[in-house]
Amino acid sequence: MRLQIRKIGFTLSEVLITLGIIGIVAAMTLPNIVAKYKQIVMVNRLKKAYSVMSQAMLFTVQKDGDLTSLNVRNGSQESINNWYKFSLKPYINVIKECYDEAGCWAKDVKTIGGVTPYWGSDKGIGGGGIVTFTTVDGFNVSMDALDNMGMRFGVKSENGASDFLLVFVDVNGNKRPNIVGKDIHAFMFSPSRGFVPAGRDLSDKELNANCNASNKTDFGGYYCFEKIMRNGWRVDNEF
Repeated sequence: MRLQIRKIGFTLSEVLITLGIIGIVAAMTLPNIVAKYKQIVMVNRLKKAYSVMSQAMLFTVQKDGDLTSLNVRNGSQESINNWYKFSLKPYINVIKECYDEAGCWAKDVKTIGGVTPYWGSDKGIGGGGIVTFTTVDGFNVSMDALDNMGMRFGVKSENGASDFLLVFVDVNGNKRPNIVGKDIHAFMFSPSRGFVPAGRDLSDKELNANCNASNKTDFGGYYCFEKIMRNGWRVDNEF
């Protein structure tokens, strides 16, 4: 009796059809996977940047009592330089620093609506006497002293204090997108409030209006970090 052995396999057309289906599924799901991964990376960098800067700023208050110990409220280059050098720098691993000059901040920074930000340049974001620096973690930080301008950035003063530091943090340095509200975020620091995101004292409606791509003002995106925190650290797919 002869045994017949049947060979079971796939035809070339069946293999091609299967590969085609796999390719279609991959093309449909891969962009979502990549977007999700980018979101996770961005959220982790946002959390780390906030933690690093918050702790460093807290140490300066514990050391010097408050911002007025170095009189940064007058906004002079000397006062802000000294406050940075002697109060803040000891608590942050800085690899490069710039004093009212280019070299520590990305060029062509835009707001979330595509507008050049308020007082923005390759020196940083702020008025005169800006201090910018790059940390070992790859964050670019722009810092400027302000007086009586807290509510312009959505943060109320307390106990009669009117001096603030306006701080912008670019969580991935010079890498793109370099957009305020996406990888660049605004914070305020004062002796009465500590280090808080810009927009801390605004309503959800005000945050949503500011953190919106349709916002074509030069303040667009300044309150996005506060919005992200209130939303449980959820960011848009655009990251």
